[in-house]
Amino acid sequence: MPSRVYVVELSAGAGKRRDARIPWVYVGSTARSPELRFEQHRRGYKSSGLVKRTGLRLRPDLYADLARFPRSEQALEAEHQRARELAACGFVAHCDGTSYGERGGDWIEWGRERLELVIEQLELAVGELAAGAFQPLTREICVDLLYGTRGFWVNDYIDSSDPPPAYGQFAHVEPQALLEAIRL
Repeated sequence: MPSRVYVVELSAGAGKRRDARIPWVYVGSTARSPELRFEQHRRGYKSSGLVKRTGLRLRPDLYADLARFPRSEQALEAEHQRARELAACGFVAHCDGTSYGERGGDWIEWGRERLELVIEQLELAVGELAAGAFQPLTREICVDLLYGTRGFWVNDYIDSSDPPPAYGQFAHVEPQALLEAIRL
């Protein structure tokens, strides 16, 4: 049965972050839909305890570029590869009992080429921010919000005590790459 990789964003309770803007994530694979598998984790069915306790939401922007795999062994291999890739751009990525990136180290933000693979997810995030903003967004302000830049002006655009999920969602991407990709 074809399998696919999925990524779940974890709350701050998962562990110490490398960068306050970039959360821990859990990387798994499933023959089911990612949505069903996430609900199974939350209910405790064949669940990672980490996801059951701290799972917040699926992050399709971190897995939508991966195709289905014909064999579960291939998906498992891709799951570990994706966890290593996410650690390489600043996440702590938990996968099969290993937390890649937990020990820190340098990382390289995604550039435009890598961002293009999940451009639909970026467009959804931009739309979410624009719909929830208190005033119209410029491309530059949108980049700052997607990147998770903090400043006194943030409250002029979003409720910082209850920010939309898109706020800081692309903290692992070069701001210039975001600026070039955003169409407002």
